[in-house]
Amino acid sequence: MDRVANSTAEMNMKFLGLYPDSIVARVRASPKPTRVPTLAGSLAVGAGGFCLVGAVVSIGKTAAHEPLQNQVGEIAANACWAALFILMGGGLLSRLVIGPGRLLRFYILFALAFLLYGTAWTAAVLPLRNKLGEWLGSLLGTAMMGLTFATGFDALRQAVKVIVVLFLTRSAGYLCAESLHGLVPGMAGSLLWGLPFGLGLGTGLGYALHACQEPARAALKTLADARDSSRQIRR
Repeated sequence: MDRVANSTAEMNMKFLGLYPDSIVARVRASPKPTRVPTLAGSLAVGAGGFCLVGAVVSIGKTAAHEPLQNQVGEIAANACWAALFILMGGGLLSRLVIGPGRLLRFYILFALAFLLYGTAWTAAVLPLRNKLGEWLGSLLGTAMMGLTFATGFDALRQAVKVIVVLFLTRSAGYLCAESLHGLVPGMAGSLLWGLPFGLGLGTGLGYALHACQEPARAALKTLADARDSSRQIRR
């Protein structure tokens, strides 16, 4: 029974078309040259882009979270802000995915990763409602997110280091955000909260996407080397 469940999960993730063989197939079929993001570029896009995403979401929460929570409840209100994160962050981070036809595929994977992250975080924080709950939520949430990315890109060997980096960068961003928010009240404090939090989480996400696509980069390098060898033989 477990084997059937695992096989089904693997087929569903492979269906997204983000496995190395699927990426290589789309690259080979595309007439356009393929851009392969570097680690530095991935970190820059993740960190810089999520600074803005974090600021927008934190300002929105400051302005509308309380009335929204009164109408739909705390869990549903948090789900709305998570959806905004997914909408803005998915489009931004899709630029770091190799090959054509990546936008919808990555949106699905990112939505799943963020949903599991948010669910794990909420499950730890709401019952405890203290610092221990926040740290536990951060650990469980980033573990679920990192494992989802590693599974989606068929890069489970990268899972441990991706989870560690996500936990460290997300936690660093959160601690910095909490410190700044305590110093500056009001809307300005909310903006300052979102910037370092987005910077930390975005840096981790940029690294995660680069690390999880290591098998795809290796497969593309093998393809490029084979093409070069073929051209040399023809000459």
